[in-house]
Amino acid sequence: MLDLVPKILKQNNMKLYQIPRESRIKAETFNDQGKLGDFIIFHKLDGAYSYCTVEGCPQEVCHLSVNQELQLSDEGYYELV
Repeated sequence: MLDLVPKILKQNNMKLYQIPRESRIKAETFNDQGKLGDFIIFHKLDGAYSYCTVEGCPQEVCHLSVNQELQLSDEGYYELV
């Protein structure tokens, strides 16, 4: 029974403001030149939005709503819901 607890907890969605800073979020990012990456890094909240950067391209900034729903994957990163 105890081994089912983590699986049940992972099925629950959470909001962006509930995850730890420096978490990886799976999200394909693009600019005018093409694809930038597959992950963004959540750094902090800034009002109603967040401050995130593209993994491997820290100069590329993106903003998610603090209410964005996420789900923890089995691999340890978060996925957009």
